Amino acid sequence: MTWTDDDTRRLLLFKDRSDADEVRIKETIKRVLLNDKYILHVLDNKELEMYTEDDGTGADAYFGVNILPFYNIAPTQSATSTFICYEVSCEKDRYAKNSGQKKLRIIFYVLVDQKLIYDAETGIAKHDLLSALIMNRFNYTNYFGRKVHLISNVPSVTDNQYSCRTLIFEQLTDDNVVKTADMGYGFETRFANKDIVY
Repeated sequence: MTWTDDDTRRLLLFKDRSDADEVRIKETIKRVLLNDKYILHVLDNKELEMYTEDDGTGADAYFGVNILPFYNIAPTQSATSTFICYEVSCEKDRYAKNSGQKKLRIIFYVLVDQKLIYDAETGIAKHDLLSALIMNRFNYTNYFGRKVHLISNVPSVTDNQYSCRTLIFEQLTDDNVVKTADMGYGFETRFANKDIVY
C-alpha cells in the first residue's frame, strides 16, 4: 500500500468536520490549553518552560508530554510530573423531545504527583489551581459552538502517587445532522436526511 501526502491531508480534514466531534473538539481544547501561559507555568515542566517563549512559541512541546488528549498515563514515570488529560463524549438523550440534539461532555483529568503537589509561588495545591485555571478558560465559553458549562468538579486520588481532579463540562448541541463520506476522490460532507442512504 502506497501512502501519499494527499492521503495524510485527507485524514487531517477531520480536524474541522462537524460530524467528527471527538477530533474537532480535542483540537480546540489543545489550542486553548497551549495558548494559556498560566496553565503551562503551573504544569511545572522546567525543561519545556525554558524553551517556551512569551509569545507561546515552543508551547507545542507540552502536547503529548504534560497535556494528553486521552486519559492514560504510563504506569511508571522516570520523573515526577503533572498532567492534564482530556476526553470528549457524546450522549443521545433518548427521552429528549428534540431528537436532533445530544449532550456533549468534555472531561478533564488533572493529575499531580504527590511530590509536586504544591505550587511553589502560591502554595495552592496544583490540581486545585489547574482546575481553577481550566474553569476560567472554558466555563460559559462558546469554543465549541454553544456555551459549555461546568457540571462536576470532583477530587480523588488515582493511587498513592497522584492527586486528581475530574472536571466535566457539558453543552446541548446538534446531533450529527451531517455525514462525511469518502466518495472515492475525497471526503464530502452531506446533510443527512431521509433521502440519503448510507
